[in-house]
Amino acid sequence: MGFLAEPNKKAVGILSAGHIMADLYGGFLTPIMPFIAAKLSMSLAMVGILLTVSTFTSSLLQPFYGYISDLLTRRIFIISGLILAAVFTSLIGCVDSIWLLITVTFLGSLGVGLFHPQATSMAGHFSGKDINHLMGIYIACGTLGFAGGSLLSSFLVRFFGLNSTIYAAIPGLIIAVLTYKILPAVPTRLEYPDFKSTLKTVLDLKNILIPLSFMIVIRSLSTITFIIFMPFLWKENNMSLMFIGLLTALFSFSGGLAAYLGGKLNGFLSEKTILLWALIPAMPCMLGTLYFLKSFPSLSFILFVLAGFILALANSVNVVIAQKAAPQNLGVISGIIGGFSWGMVSLILTPIGFLAKNFGIEPVLTTIAFTPILGAISIFFLPKIYSKSA
Repeated sequence: MGFLAEPNKKAVGILSAGHIMADLYGGFLTPIMPFIAAKLSMSLAMVGILLTVSTFTSSLLQPFYGYISDLLTRRIFIISGLILAAVFTSLIGCVDSIWLLITVTFLGSLGVGLFHPQATSMAGHFSGKDINHLMGIYIACGTLGFAGGSLLSSFLVRFFGLNSTIYAAIPGLIIAVLTYKILPAVPTRLEYPDFKSTLKTVLDLKNILIPLSFMIVIRSLSTITFIIFMPFLWKENNMSLMFIGLLTALFSFSGGLAAYLGGKLNGFLSEKTILLWALIPAMPCMLGTLYFLKSFPSLSFILFVLAGFILALANSVNVVIAQKAAPQNLGVISGIIGGFSWGMVSLILTPIGFLAKNFGIEPVLTTIAFTPILGAISIFFLPKIYSKSA
């Protein structure tokens, strides 16, 4: 799929609504994880394993999902992904064993993973010449959905108990039906990319994809570990479930605003500048979140939300850079940038869980707060053609 001359805003709109729902289920578990862990007597190490399963399924396999979606050029992954995510993610509060929790988390995460590459590639296709603006909206909607997931799960569990998570399936199923009715089919290709040509495209773009993916891994590591493990610290400091849900939602909500702003800024600032802004300023915010938690909690909360804003500033810029580099392989490229890079963090979550169990959460997060330095260094390895200020 290439880019259309004129955008189809109705199509991008329904895809953005689907993105909200898919990432709502992606963010559903985070604030209630400490309470599910207490119910099932899970250690931090087991929490790390569970989150590895979730992120591996929803993110690391996205290039494979994307390759298949490039062949199909249909809506099947988008609709089936929404259904799987809605049905199985809503069961996480109802299960009574760790193995059942792993099973429903796996299937729900599979739905999230299936949705993203095809939806992102179709959003790029239907954005046409307005890709910077419309893709900024599409990416921002996903981040806002993640925030909504935190609020929804916190609300349901706080007022109706863990078993009430089943009701979260309703909005996702509604959007799946609307997507089936509204989203137009993409014109059938005359030629389809075979595996060898797709692999060649990816290898030809290694000078772009390697530094870009490494930078996203670093940002994802900071984002995921802070949003997952800070609720445990807040629970230890007697914060209420609703307050924990609100903070995680604000973290993601601010990220949604940042993703949209980053898309708008891409027309005025260089990609390199935006990528740097999404890394270096996040370090003092993450360190301050930990340092002021007990002595000045209000400031700690503000810095936590600000970190979420900064880390998400380049989300849409990443996707646009990659899609413009390979417009005929939007699905697999979107899978690499939007999924595989995030999924690589899943391989790290299990050892992080063990480290947090043995050394404490604060020392582990303090170490992670310094990793944006590595991401910033990788930006300077991007080819000059993709960095206007290079």
